[in-house]
Amino acid sequence: MFADTGIPTLFHRAYALGAEKRRLRVYLAGAAQIMDDNGVFNIGKRNHLAGRRILWQAGVLVHGEEVGGTISRNVRIDINSGEVWLRPTGQPERLLSRAA
Repeated sequence: MFADTGIPTLFHRAYALGAEKRRLRVYLAGAAQIMDDNGVFNIGKRNHLAGRRILWQAGVLVHGEEVGGTISRNVRIDINSGEVWLRPTGQPERLLSRAA
């Protein structure tokens, strides 16, 4: 999925399950340029900008982000604590956000 289809789908489904916009804590991770060394397509950057635009238009606040660059990232969310962990390729996992 892409930002313009994936983000609205995620939020529509979350709202259908009872999520409330005022209680959401949104973090963005990714948008790396890993398959386009010459920057011809800028897919990561375009997805990041599209995501920010979609969230802004929906009135959803982004609480933090780690985007861009040339390395991929893995994200882990601890459902019990609400913590968000990030592990960039070749680096140790680190805490991106503590639960509110």
